[in-house]
Amino acid sequence: MAILDGAAPLTKVFAANAAAKAMGVEIGMTKVQAEACSGIAWRWRSRPQEATAHAALLDCAWTISPRVEENAKGSEEELPDTVVLDIAGCEKLFGSPEKIAGDLKRVAAKVGFDANVAVAGNPEAAICAARGFPGITVIPAGSEGDRLGTLLLPSLKIPPELLDTLTRWGIHTCAEFAALPEVAIVERLGQEGRRLQLLARGCDPKPLIPKEPPTQFDECMELEFPVELLEPLMFVLNRLLDQLCMRLRMHVLATNEIKVTLTQQINGGLQVQPAPVTGGLQAQPAPEADSRAKETPLHVRTLKLPVPAKESKFLLKLLQLELQAHPPSAPIVAVRISAVPTRSRTRQQGLFLPLSPEPERLEVTLARIQSMVGEGRVGAPVLLDTHRPNAFQQARFVLPESSTKAAASERQRQATAALRIYRPPLPAFVELRDAKPAGIVCDGARREILALAGPWRTKGDWWSETAWARDEWDVLIKTFWPKFQADQSDFPEEKIKRNPDGLKSKIPTLSEPALLETAVYRIYRDLRLRRWFVEGIYD
Repeated sequence: MAILDGAAPLTKVFAANAAAKAMGVEIGMTKVQAEACSGIAWRWRSRPQEATAHAALLDCAWTISPRVEENAKGSEEELPDTVVLDIAGCEKLFGSPEKIAGDLKRVAAKVGFDANVAVAGNPEAAICAARGFPGITVIPAGSEGDRLGTLLLPSLKIPPELLDTLTRWGIHTCAEFAALPEVAIVERLGQEGRRLQLLARGCDPKPLIPKEPPTQFDECMELEFPVELLEPLMFVLNRLLDQLCMRLRMHVLATNEIKVTLTQQINGGLQVQPAPVTGGLQAQPAPEADSRAKETPLHVRTLKLPVPAKESKFLLKLLQLELQAHPPSAPIVAVRISAVPTRSRTRQQGLFLPLSPEPERLEVTLARIQSMVGEGRVGAPVLLDTHRPNAFQQARFVLPESSTKAAASERQRQATAALRIYRPPLPAFVELRDAKPAGIVCDGARREILALAGPWRTKGDWWSETAWARDEWDVLIKTFWPKFQADQSDFPEEKIKRNPDGLKSKIPTLSEPALLETAVYRIYRDLRLRRWFVEGIYD
């Protein structure tokens, strides 16, 4: 297998494995020259995937030490395949250097790397040993020069022109290069030659420059063929989510926001749009084909989770429901998933608290309901910060964390009056006396107002078309309930007549024609409509 890089006609071979090199493939060959070698599989270089792979390699190093250097590359043409970490002081936590190296290799294998791990007294000696020796290598302090002397010069990442010069001098190993006179090296090769000689001796004094941990985790994949159906796309998302969640667990973190970016295919001068009738895809001529060819259409979806999560199956199900509700309009050629890290959710259950549904299962259920009833129709009502009556918005439902203290405070809370609101409010006619309500007529019945409180005038949104203004009153009125609306338990035993057989009648016969009660109602006058309404009753 060989990797191609660069745009035509400057496409060249960027990398090749041992089998391809045995067939005659060389690094730097043009595509035309390389295609003359038969039996080789060709792939294109993907810089975004290299960046995400290097970030995963950094995550492996952060599992051991917080001091990690991003020794990614020396030039734009080199592969970002190396990281360095400082394990000084980690022996008390993770064991000997041999055990730490074994742990690093095992963690890297879980992510998908076949890594070489080396331990040395300085960063550059460890880098050279990891590039030159396979598997795990531990070099005792002070023995870097002797151990690195057996390596060939390409292990030092020497530039090709300088490597040719040393080869003509008959220098092939690091020990031969380290034995040359320092003054002669500086005179002929300059300070770069002096730096490389220090590398060959394993005594480069370069300090380690640590890198800050990431604030966002990314995984991406460029597809070889466009994907048109959702099912094969979910296989790609499943693989990326597995890698993303594994990296989060390495940092003992979770995520509360997932962003998926799908790169859609551009078909030359054709603009892909959803068909208005069949729901499929139809091709229409684009008005500006040249300008659109330079733009890459993206389909971006963002999921904000109510609780931190790090389970790939849970995130995959939410993404599947989201893409079913908002499908892309063209085949997909690249996928990128970004996760915002946060602390993992910790919860301690109580012995005497009722069991509540798992937040992950509840979120999947809510997502399924939303896919059926429509977006924005599932959630919990939240009051708005305004004086407008009954003003609320639909927010995401979050299962509250229950605790023993919260349950105890709930039991100690005193009961308060509640207002049962009529929706819609009942239209009414109000009789005024000295500009105050004295009687009310609603549903064809007149009631006298015994006591009242108010008015409370509220108004707002005067600058918009939804302006409102009203006066509110709380009034006490008499309520007459007919005998057939009452329940038998509301009347004394002596007021209920019995049948000759001694059984109670289904409809009690009262000695009084009706039951007299009083109730407190909320009424208001809409100042813009100049009409009265009964808003509710106090319970």
